[in-house]
Amino acid sequence: MTATRVLFVTSPSPQTELFVEYLQETLKCVVEACHHEAPLPSSPCLVLIDSTQCSLAQMMRWSHIDKIAAFNVEHEDDAISLLLNIPFSGIFYRQDSLEQISKGIGKILENENWLTRNIMQTLIRHYRQQQQIAFQPVMGLTQRELEILSLIASQQSNADIAHKLMLSQHTVKSHLYNIFRKIRVHNRHQAIQWAHEHLNLYIPKRTTEPES
Repeated sequence: MTATRVLFVTSPSPQTELFVEYLQETLKCVVEACHHEAPLPSSPCLVLIDSTQCSLAQMMRWSHIDKIAAFNVEHEDDAISLLLNIPFSGIFYRQDSLEQISKGIGKILENENWLTRNIMQTLIRHYRQQQQIAFQPVMGLTQRELEILSLIASQQSNADIAHKLMLSQHTVKSHLYNIFRKIRVHNRHQAIQWAHEHLNLYIPKRTTEPES
């Protein structure tokens, strides 16, 4: 079934109301705003998440929706950091015009993706590298340890890693201790640099956090 409704996950404001009205008039479909803790939709829709209002963990709550896009993303590095964790169908930057956003949402509703070529190339390179290291034991690291090292390199906290891998934070800390011991580093920063040098993992320059 094709999605014909847009759910805008953000905080209520006069600007939100105006944006919703604009999208409804332009796209000729139902557009609604809701808080990130709202019930997940039971029918097909496009979920547009305001990245300035939601943390990564809050966004991941919506990650199983068939069509999901990030809104108000500041930089391409932020976009790639998000895409390494959530299968977004589209990315909309803070500087995008209303016309660009409307066009992109329309494309996603038509089952297309709205991602730049550079982002697609970066993601393809990243996943190819992931496949290569999956079959290459490195420094005695297990597959789980390599996976956690990759998540560290994408600037995720212990809580984010625990949530993504369905582990306790205590278990994540134990894995980190073993990783640091095996690759002979003393902290996360050194581990990230080691991953960059030995595994060629993508390391974002910035992290995306909701504004307070």
